[in-house]
Amino acid sequence: MTSDLFATASQLWSDAGLQYQQMKAKLIYLLVPALACFSQLAPNLAAQAPDRPDRPFRQFQNERRARWASLTEDERAKLRAAHQKAMMDPTVQAAREKLRQARREFREILRPALLKADPSLQPILDKLRNERPDRQDR
Repeated sequence: MTSDLFATASQLWSDAGLQYQQMKAKLIYLLVPALACFSQLAPNLAAQAPDRPDRPFRQFQNERRARWASLTEDERAKLRAAHQKAMMDPTVQAAREKLRQARREFREILRPALLKADPSLQPILDKLRNERPDRQDR
């Protein structure tokens, strides 16, 4: 009787070992491709713009860069040339000036509203203004 129990126990143990080996093989087949995919995507998760590492991450800029990078050099040159030509159009120049004016007006309204919401922001806003002396449209 005891030998039957040992035989049964040893059979169960060997069957469990076989199942473990099969599961281990399946895990490797699932884990390796998953790690390969993750290693391809991981650098993009915390990416910043390569030309402006001091700037915080801005998704829309990276999307624009990706679209620009998808163009061939000929397409980029053609687009640049058309852009320069379009910028010479008086209608486009007037629209650009309207955009600049609208941005100025927005800032002129936003700043007092920020200070009204929280007067302690005054030194912070002054600090931001002083960091960009090269901007003429402020």
